[in-house]
Amino acid sequence: MALYTDYRTLATTVTDAHAINNAIKNILFTKIGSMPGKPTFGSNLYKVTFNPLDHVTKSLIAEYIKEALKKWEKRIIVTGVVVKDVPEFNKAIATISYSYTDKGLEVDEQISVGLLQ
Repeated sequence: MALYTDYRTLATTVTDAHAINNAIKNILFTKIGSMPGKPTFGSNLYKVTFNPLDHVTKSLIAEYIKEALKKWEKRIIVTGVVVKDVPEFNKAIATISYSYTDKGLEVDEQISVGLLQ
């Protein structure tokens, strides 16, 4: 298992799951074309901002998430994406299930990401 230094507090280290969750958020919240030197890095989630949150938009969100993570986060296999709307807060929450290998063992993880509409 790789260890990474958490620079918020120098005394702690984070494991792969924490590092992967951070990478997932970085990928999903980066607009494609906005990163100098990596013009294709990021996701297309920005394309659904301010769209009505219907079943078509939810499907697009799930597809954009799967597409971006398949391309940019090679450590994981996305096993599912569920998108739920929270109308009282005008946002959607995407719950991403994924697996990765750690010391020869397959680990299942999940992360929920809030998306403002």
